[in-house]
Amino acid sequence: MYKESIYQRMYEKGESVLHKGYDPETQGIVNRFFSSRMMMSPLMEGFLKKIEPYFVQMINSVKKIQFYQNYTVDKNDTTLNK
Repeated sequence: MYKESIYQRMYEKGESVLHKGYDPETQGIVNRFFSSRMMMSPLMEGFLKKIEPYFVQMINSVKKIQFYQNYTVDKNDTTLNK
């Protein structure tokens, strides 16, 4: 059974969707979610930059778990997390 997404018709028509979400892989997490005062220390800034890929991996894994445990969406539909 396949349930069509509510935005499927908009994507097919080529309409632009305004709120597509935040992409942590390209826009970064550390600068957005941590205080700028933490970045004043070069040691702390270097440490946060090194663990940023780990944060991105955790966010993507939670998205994947939510995606595959949602029974209203077809499990082979990969367009939701793009």
